Amino acid sequence: MSSSIPSSRSSSSAEPAVSVVIGSNAPGALPACLSALEPQRDGAEVLVCEGEPSGDELHTRFPWATFVSVPGALVPELWREGIDRSQGRVVALTISQMIPAEDWLASIVGTHEEHDAVGGAIDPGDGLRLVDWAEYFCRYARDMRPFRPSDDVDLAGDNVAFKRDLLERHHEDLRTGYWEPVLHPVLRREGVVLWHTPEVVVRQGRSAGFAAFARQRLEHGRRYGHQRGEHFSRIRNLIGVLAAPIVPFLMTLRVLRQVMDKGRFRRRAFLALPIIFAFNVVWAYAEARGHADMLRR
Repeated sequence: MSSSIPSSRSSSSAEPAVSVVIGSNAPGALPACLSALEPQRDGAEVLVCEGEPSGDELHTRFPWATFVSVPGALVPELWREGIDRSQGRVVALTISQMIPAEDWLASIVGTHEEHDAVGGAIDPGDGLRLVDWAEYFCRYARDMRPFRPSDDVDLAGDNVAFKRDLLERHHEDLRTGYWEPVLHPVLRREGVVLWHTPEVVVRQGRSAGFAAFARQRLEHGRRYGHQRGEHFSRIRNLIGVLAAPIVPFLMTLRVLRQVMDKGRFRRRAFLALPIIFAFNVVWAYAEARGHADMLRR
């Protein structure tokens, strides 16, 4: 399959066919991500939005990418920054740890001929450590191939693409960042098909390690508690706090069920089980803090 996409230079408009927004808080992973994009980038705009700077050497190596520094920002906030700056007809989102398949951009363009919102598959990359496998299963077990294409509200932001005019119409929903649990239900209520397809593929490379992912779980989990809790009654938020001790068990069982159903990497999942559970404990604690914050309002 050819990995070329329609070049913006052949159009009467300077608008790129695709804008790729990479949210990066792991600059060490960027070279592999950008190297995978380089041979397929014709007709695309690439924006690297960084919460942690990558340095001049990388900027010189990849002069076709635009680097935007937003110190200390979370990935959803970095994505929002990139969306605001994007010019492409389609906006594709990912993170620095992802390595796009050689036909990633062509597949995105192809699927957007029929859909306005598309999420793809996330498979494990090569050379992963046990902590990387644990992070992978926590976040992407449901996005691991095989799966059948379907309308799915739970598309992963680390491999997703939208028509830019759709995102522009929902600028207010992106005010605090592109958070899947905020935007996707709004799109679903409007009748937008959130197409989950195994044809648009990235692979997760090595992560930044246990401490970095645990910090991310703390930040994102607490924000998730806020996002849900602002729509809950005080009783429902109290339940969110009191139920926290059972949440890690439920989350871990869900991961194992998904892995068993896929029939891949089962042994890796069981070896990584203590780390998976630890990550889920962090998330449950953080989400409970979010609900507790809502109770104090």
